[in-house]
Amino acid sequence: MISTYYFPARHVTTTFACKLIEVNGLDTAGFRRWLFFPGMLFLSGKSWWGDGRPRPYSHEGIDLCLFENIDSRRLRLDPRVLIPAADNCRVVSVIDDFIGKTIICIPNDASAPIVLYAHVLPADGIAPGDAVRKGELIARIAPAGPEKPPLPPHLHVTLLQAGFLSDPDRLNWHRLNRLDRAAFIDPLYALGFAENGMQMVDFDPVTAFYDDYEPFGSLLSGSCTKTP
Repeated sequence: MISTYYFPARHVTTTFACKLIEVNGLDTAGFRRWLFFPGMLFLSGKSWWGDGRPRPYSHEGIDLCLFENIDSRRLRLDPRVLIPAADNCRVVSVIDDFIGKTIICIPNDASAPIVLYAHVLPADGIAPGDAVRKGELIARIAPAGPEKPPLPPHLHVTLLQAGFLSDPDRLNWHRLNRLDRAAFIDPLYALGFAENGMQMVDFDPVTAFYDDYEPFGSLLSGSCTKTP
């Protein structure tokens, strides 16, 4: 069930969220607004797949997976989705996560947050030490794999405030999950997703992501075939 409240879309052109829409042709698919289960959001204590059981640690980022288009079709991101860099930055680490890889980037602006792009497959050549330009394609969403059928491919983004870590190149998920939540920033607003338009969706344990949400690439004809 979809709740009746949402943030209306605004005309924003410089955010990471808008660049994600642009480079993947989500606008060609008629993008209207993001859809979020409560468990996808920052500081949520519950998961958004399976039976919605509690997370072992509150969610330190957001998960991007679902959106609605202007024809009210419910769509999901798929492994065609390319990930642009949110800012001019340096890659400090590429680590394993439970679906794919996580790319950790430190922006050139020392006051800006560290950005983690999780559940992705890095583009060829992306490695620690690389300088990356804002908007440069650094990865694509990783396939979830047959061993995780309830969990569809999605992008997890974490923002970690500058100054909380002296050694971000040694960051891993075990350490990240145990950091004080005051160290994190909500990407929903900081990266422009709320400004694109968003709507909350009531979680239902019987949700069949692969049946109830179409892969957005099925609406496109070659708009998302670039290689990062």
